[in-house]
Amino acid sequence: MSSSQVMSLVKINFDDVLNDSRDGVSTRFNTCFHPMSHIPDLSRPSEAPTSFSRWLPLIMRTRHLKPEAAQIIRFTPAQVKLIAQASHCSATTGEITQAHEEDLRAEILTALSSLKFPPEGLFMRLDRVSPKDGTSTVPGKLPLHSEFEIILRLITSQRSHDVMMNRLESGESAIGVTFLPFNDRMESRREYRSYCAPGSGVITAVSQYCWHKPWLLAGTQPQNLMEVVGRIWQGIRDIHRQIMRELDLTEKLDCLLLKQGFSFDVFYDEGKDAFQLVELNVSGARSGCGSCLFHWINDFDLLYGDGKNVQFRVAF
Repeated sequence: MSSSQVMSLVKINFDDVLNDSRDGVSTRFNTCFHPMSHIPDLSRPSEAPTSFSRWLPLIMRTRHLKPEAAQIIRFTPAQVKLIAQASHCSATTGEITQAHEEDLRAEILTALSSLKFPPEGLFMRLDRVSPKDGTSTVPGKLPLHSEFEIILRLITSQRSHDVMMNRLESGESAIGVTFLPFNDRMESRREYRSYCAPGSGVITAVSQYCWHKPWLLAGTQPQNLMEVVGRIWQGIRDIHRQIMRELDLTEKLDCLLLKQGFSFDVFYDEGKDAFQLVELNVSGARSGCGSCLFHWINDFDLLYGDGKNVQFRVAF
C-alpha cells in the first residue's frame, strides 16, 4: 500500500441520513446491486475469493485465538437439504415447525453433538453469511449456548436459507459452518468498512459500518477527534497490510480477489484499543456490498480511485 495516502475525515450530517431513509429506502447512502444500465462496463463480482473459511486463519490471528478455538461442523448434502426444507417455513414464522422438528433433532442435533460451548457462548458463521437474522430463544440474546439454539437460529434465518438453496441448486450441497467464541464487545456500531480498488487492492474509502445510526464515538471532544480517527485509520491500515501479505498470487481465487476489488470490515474495541478483522466482502457497484455512507455511482471516482486521498466518513 502506498505510504503517500492522505486520509481526511468527512462528517455526514446525521439528519441527512435520517431524511434520506425516512421511507425505509435510502437513495444517497448504502447502495448496492446497481443494474448494468447504471454502470455498463462492470460485471457482477464473484463472492468466492472472500469466503469466510479462506480468511479464517487471519481472522483468528487478529483475535489472538488459537486455531483450535474455531470449531467447524460439516453438514452432509442430506442434512443441508433438511435444513433448507425446514427453513422454507421457519424463516417466515420464526419457529420450528412440528413437521420437521423430529427430523431436525435426529439429524442435526447429532451433527452438532461434538461442539464445545465456552461460558461466553458461540458465534455461528456460514461461509457466505452470518445467520444473524434468525430467531433467538431469548429476544436479543446473540451468543449460542446449546445445540437447540443453533438449530433455531439456523432454520429461522432467511440469509441462511438463501445460501443453502443456492448450494443445492448449484449441486455443491455440502456446507461447513464455523463456530467461534462469542465476543460481546463485537457489535456493528464498533465496525468500520474499508473499500479496496480493483487491480491495486489499495484502500480508497472508509465508513462507519452502522451507517444508519450516529457514530459511536461522536461524543469525542473536538480537539481529540482527529487523534481518535487517526488511530482507527492506523489500525485499519495494519489489518489491510496483513490481508495483502496473506494473498498468494499463484492461487486463482486470490488473483481474482485483487482483480475485482474487495472490502473488509474491522472491529475496533475502543476500551482495549484493539483491532480485529471481522470478514472480507465482495465489493463494487454491481455487488450486494452496501456502500455505507458512500454511494457506488455518485462516489464512483473515489471508490474506484487510486487511494491517494482517502475519505473516512462518519455520521452524527
